[in-house]
Amino acid sequence: MRVGFASFKRMIGVGEPVEKLIFKYWLPEIVTQFIFIIFPLMADSYIVASLKSTALYGALGTANALLHVLLKFSEAIPIGSVAIVGRHNGAKQYEKCGKDLGDTFWTSTFIGIAQFVLIFITAASIYRILGVPEKMVELGAPFLRLRSLGVLIVFISNALLYFMRAIKNTRVPMVISLIGLSSFLFFDYALVLGKLGFPQLGLHGAALATIIQYSLMCAISIAYLLSRVDYRKYFPTLFIWHFSTRRVAHLLSLSWRIMIDKTAITMSYIWLFKLITPLGAYAITSFDVIKNLERFALLPAIALAQVITFLVGNKLGEQDPEGAKANIKKVLVLAVVITGSTLLIFCIKARYFVSFFDPQNEFTHIAAPAFIMVSTLVVFDFIQLILAGSLRGAGDVKTVMYARLICCGLFFVPLSYFISKIHIANIAVKFSLIYGSFYLTTGIIGFIFMKRIVGNRWYQVKV
Repeated sequence: MRVGFASFKRMIGVGEPVEKLIFKYWLPEIVTQFIFIIFPLMADSYIVASLKSTALYGALGTANALLHVLLKFSEAIPIGSVAIVGRHNGAKQYEKCGKDLGDTFWTSTFIGIAQFVLIFITAASIYRILGVPEKMVELGAPFLRLRSLGVLIVFISNALLYFMRAIKNTRVPMVISLIGLSSFLFFDYALVLGKLGFPQLGLHGAALATIIQYSLMCAISIAYLLSRVDYRKYFPTLFIWHFSTRRVAHLLSLSWRIMIDKTAITMSYIWLFKLITPLGAYAITSFDVIKNLERFALLPAIALAQVITFLVGNKLGEQDPEGAKANIKKVLVLAVVITGSTLLIFCIKARYFVSFFDPQNEFTHIAAPAFIMVSTLVVFDFIQLILAGSLRGAGDVKTVMYARLICCGLFFVPLSYFISKIHIANIAVKFSLIYGSFYLTTGIIGFIFMKRIVGNRWYQVKV
């Protein structure tokens, strides 16, 4: 194994210093992404699927399509605040950091309340606009209302956890998130299925598990921040008393591109879902299963996209753009090998993996062949993910935002709509063509990113 691994390193041209950086950042990142993002979604889907109700599973999948957008949106303000807090912390302006947390806390809270009120009022309408069967509307609307309350708490918890990361405390947010995940898995299992003496609440149990999870994380985070003696320099007064319209305007000016960038891709999934719902309940459930399997397969590439951001930033800081390009190539090869191998295994055993979410074997005949057909195009997606991370590392966030926004709006939407109107008798084939149009779009986005990186202007952006 040692000889084989050394040969693989030589094949991709990874030098010793770069290898250490890649694996130093990649392994923790892949664990974090799996534990806190991929695993909860898959576990929740698996537990609800064990109820053996296609309507319930479809209602969950419909809600998840929207909730994924909201969860990504909830990260935008806290990510924008990291730059502000980090700069003040580096300058030892600790009291300003506490005020920054107050601004982030209230901005995230207000946005979270707005989404909660909007979804609470329009939950049933959202399901009907997406075109799902009426039975799924009846089951899903109450769940979505309750789940949006959990999203409100996610907005608040992200403000607290990203503050800790901004002041260079990454261990405690990980521990708090792990505690929250453990509580979610316990209550999701107990409340959805009615185990361990708890009532069986079905989808409502899944929503309550999320509320418990993030409420616990918020409580621990606040207690930690306010009880640490060495953190008193940040909070001579309680952070919730601080809110400045001027500072909030500056925070929003840093965050709006992140909001657009993150929602452009995730909103595409909602559009996909809207086009797939006319194909029937089995297509709706197949969409959620395929999306879960692909997220798992893409996990190494998602983690590598985070790593390349650090590597590119470091190399450009050393005034070494050619070294940055070399690192991009190495990470791309690594992503192709690992993600490609995972997708190949999933394709070979597609029916087996789909059966985890389809214990009654009702929609496997659609999901398994569709997954195989769509997976041939997934390579485009993880390539653009890594190239997007590379451009962010250079500070070229405008290119990422505009390329995704324009390609999704002007190419993906009309192409997928056109395909949806073509008469194709085989549901799996039509499903695959509609879904595949999204990955074809990511291929174009990746091509734009590649052309940008081949030139010289991308690393000359002022940061």
